[in-house]
Amino acid sequence: MVAKDKVAEKPKADRRWHAVSVKPAPGACGAAVSGKQRRWLSREAPMLPLPGCTKPDTCHCTYQHHDDRRGGGRRAEELDAFIQRPPVVNERRERKSRRSSEED
Repeated sequence: MVAKDKVAEKPKADRRWHAVSVKPAPGACGAAVSGKQRRWLSREAPMLPLPGCTKPDTCHCTYQHHDDRRGGGRRAEELDAFIQRPPVVNERRERKSRRSSEED
């Protein structure tokens, strides 16, 4: 019997952190344009049209869906891979063993 090749499945994202951002339609109001860069957890997102929308009767804005509310790297290495770290001036760790039998 020949084993079938299994296709690797993409791991499912944790839905607790599912987020949305506003995707402004062409000619969108200022509220939609200003909210474009902000991500909300999907359960906390404001309803469309956004509060403060100046064109609620003709609003065609939608939500852009994201797996995570965070948008980009969180660590300095992820933000700028070429950043130069300051040198360690005074190394206070000692190289002695903590075991009494190896101190001889």
